[in-house]
Amino acid sequence: MRPHGLSRAGTVLLVLMSNPPSATSGDRTRRRVALLKELLGVSAIVTANLFSIATYRTGNIAEVGAEPDGWLEARPAISAAIEQCNAVLIAYGGQEPSGPARVHFREQVAWAETLIDARDLQVWAVGGRPLHPSRWHRFTHAHYPGVPFHEALVRSVERRPRSR
Repeated sequence: MRPHGLSRAGTVLLVLMSNPPSATSGDRTRRRVALLKELLGVSAIVTANLFSIATYRTGNIAEVGAEPDGWLEARPAISAAIEQCNAVLIAYGGQEPSGPARVHFREQVAWAETLIDARDLQVWAVGGRPLHPSRWHRFTHAHYPGVPFHEALVRSVERRPRSR
């Protein structure tokens, strides 16, 4: 069972995440994204991050992302990735940063949504929320107990309504 409209040859899926890791290689996240590509049967995956500065945890974005620089520096890569894809999976995490970084985060998401809407791209999410790949197993285990992860992950990919 694959999400209708997403699993087809020729689909290039953008996985829009939060920011690069600083303490790990990011291999686990890349493996999860590669698994999703295989399970959905899409032709290719491209990735981009809302914020360009690496942090140990996404919670550190509140400190590092208080100024607009890291957000603005991420925009060319996001724009290029949106131009390459024909579908988007939002996976930047469910919790917004606090403080001034929250304003920048919300502006960045709105800016990216404007580009996505301009191309009339379908937007997907695991569990209907922008869960980061590191949280997919926890989500599927809670919502599909006893179902193998691979099957539960495919069941969890849901189309999001248009942002505007």
